[in-house]
Amino acid sequence: MLNLDALSQLKSLKQEIHESVPRHEGKVRATGGRYGFVNTDDNQQFFLNPDEMDKVLSGDVIAFRVEETKEGKSQAIIEKLISTAQDEFVGQYIVKGKGHFISPDHPTFNRWVFVPPAQRNNAKDGDLVACKISQHPYPHGKVQAQVLEVVGQTSDRQIESSMMIRKWDIAGEFSEHCENEAQALLSVMDAATTTEARSDLTSTTWLTIDSAMSRDLDDALYCEKTTAGWLLKVAIADPSCAIKPGSELDKEALRRGTSTYFADNMIPMLPSSLSEGAFSLLPQQVRPAMACYLTVSDDGEITDYRIENALIESKAKLSYVQVAAFLEGAEGDLVDQISDTVKPVLGVLNDCALALNGYRRKKNLVLNDRPEFRATLNEAGKVEQIISLERNQAHKLVEECMVAVNRSVANFLAEKEHGLFIQHAGIRSERQGEARALIKEQLKVENPEKVTTLEGFVEIQQLIAAGNPDADGAPFELPLQAILARQLERSKYGTEAKPHVGMGLPAYTTFTSPIRKYNDLLVHRLVKSYLANAPITPISEDVLAQVGKGQNNSRMAAWQSDQWLKAEWLQRQYAVEKKEQPGLQRSGQIVQVNSGGFTVRLDDCGIEGQVDVRRNKEWKFDTKTMTHKKGETTYRLEQEVKVSIASVVPVLREVKFTLCE
Repeated sequence: MLNLDALSQLKSLKQEIHESVPRHEGKVRATGGRYGFVNTDDNQQFFLNPDEMDKVLSGDVIAFRVEETKEGKSQAIIEKLISTAQDEFVGQYIVKGKGHFISPDHPTFNRWVFVPPAQRNNAKDGDLVACKISQHPYPHGKVQAQVLEVVGQTSDRQIESSMMIRKWDIAGEFSEHCENEAQALLSVMDAATTTEARSDLTSTTWLTIDSAMSRDLDDALYCEKTTAGWLLKVAIADPSCAIKPGSELDKEALRRGTSTYFADNMIPMLPSSLSEGAFSLLPQQVRPAMACYLTVSDDGEITDYRIENALIESKAKLSYVQVAAFLEGAEGDLVDQISDTVKPVLGVLNDCALALNGYRRKKNLVLNDRPEFRATLNEAGKVEQIISLERNQAHKLVEECMVAVNRSVANFLAEKEHGLFIQHAGIRSERQGEARALIKEQLKVENPEKVTTLEGFVEIQQLIAAGNPDADGAPFELPLQAILARQLERSKYGTEAKPHVGMGLPAYTTFTSPIRKYNDLLVHRLVKSYLANAPITPISEDVLAQVGKGQNNSRMAAWQSDQWLKAEWLQRQYAVEKKEQPGLQRSGQIVQVNSGGFTVRLDDCGIEGQVDVRRNKEWKFDTKTMTHKKGETTYRLEQEVKVSIASVVPVLREVKFTLCE
């Protein structure tokens, strides 16, 4: 039997052993396999083997110790769950024998979740459901979920958008309080528009250009030729005249962040009575607006600008198709519907837009058009066909006018104490070394580090666009612009005037869609306060974060709904082809590349799918050139390839291709 001294020594020894083992806290990161990693705040990363990974969920914060495996590698052993990020999620209900499970629709939650009998909420096999974690796997060892709601079946009409609305927490109907507030605003709109001093611009030949079915019209255009160039006038709808900060409508608009556009429905940021009614720049209706006057030189430079509160009346609501037909000199009913008073304005507008675009191409950066596709739906709400959409001159005309206004407003705010800008920092810090090496190697530039500055990035991009000087201006062998584009930071909102490197501009904001985007409404309020010399309320980081989150959720919900619809269409095509044209090859272009493979976009429909090369040791990946190599064959961005369909899982928007070599 040990005496007290021996027990004390043993306890002290155990304490020393415990203290000698490295211990950390960090966040769990799942992978496509059963294993995972835990990342610490000081950027250390430790391996979680499958048994340990089964105890936690992606995003969990854990305390862990570090041990060595038999192979001498470090791995994390979980000692405590500190917090969990997983709560509600969506997925498909699966019944296997007596077991009921949910297959989560989540990028890192890649295991079936058991549903106990008391928590099934009458869900049936194949149902699409919303649920929540009812039992965390730590320390119980098995994750469990409770079904909150049966959203529907995969065959239901609008199930794609309904499911994504639930997944991304997109607001649906407006509350009764918001609707009542909107109705109250309608009754006092006249007073709201006359309390501010406004110029009467109702006699100007304003016109709107949008999709034929659109009713939430944010902007109206007018242009006249001058001796030195053009005077471009852009009127922007002014919901800020009536929607006050802190009102219920304002809070709801902030929560939504933006209007959300699905293939089969639209969820507005503001009630439709306002967004498609009282604030919309509908034809033959007097509306409050903010008018921007831009003086544009013959070579497309904006030499002066002015902004004021105004009343306007649009004289015509035109569609992109109509305007493009007119500009191309077509004849027929579409063009005949355009009044003779409006046609001269369209011609002048187009000339001004072309000059603006030419100037930006010389001094800034203009993104190249990429093919776009639109799905047309049948009576069941599923894709009937996918058609190619070409951005016509009318789209480009409107875009150029909007960019011109946004640039001018950004310059206006940059001179003030407070602003709201879209900041784009350029090349990601972790990719700058490879970007510099690529530029030095391909362009023979002596100081490639300038790619990290606004002016340097613009210069590099223009050098690439000019072509390889060693090959008489022919395109470079590598798709340099595409490679650099994949190395850029994401843009973000900020209150300081910082560059938008992707556009080659010293400052940029958006001002032209206050009916559809909350950040534009915020910019309106700032501009109006400065014009009136009124006190400014700085925009908080919390508000910017909330706007960013709402807009990201909206974008993801719309995109994933669209991908689901298109994947379901492709699955139907594939089922027919397997019988009639087995092994059919499709043409596509490589649009994304990473170490695990690449994404191919099909030429005829724009659907994207993955070519996975992770399990093939013959493949080598070069991160600098973003190129895969197998033997003597290379695969890189923008390369045309032939693929066949390997599998399609519509509910997960998952399309996999097999490369046809």
